[in-house]
Amino acid sequence: MEDYTLEKVDSKRYEWVRVDSWDNLSDKQEAKVYSKDLSSYCGRLLEETEDELAELIKKGSVKVGGLSKILCQDLSKHCKQSSDSHEVTVDDDESDGEL
Repeated sequence: MEDYTLEKVDSKRYEWVRVDSWDNLSDKQEAKVYSKDLSSYCGRLLEETEDELAELIKKGSVKVGGLSKILCQDLSKHCKQSSDSHEVTVDDDESDGEL
């Protein structure tokens, strides 16, 4: 996840994008902070759901391509949408450390 950061779409919207070269970014320091936040968030999410996820894998309940739904919707309830779009809205005035 350390190869991803937020890219500004318009004045209020950002999207997660894969970074090919950190040197090409206008604000590399800010981009790395977003990347680290995402990596930490993913680590916490896996830690919180590790036992239940392991049980589902052992039972054969995890199908190819179904991990995202199981992890985000069934186990953690973190995803609010079921589409492949993962748009993020950032409030620059209020940072609470959560993505």
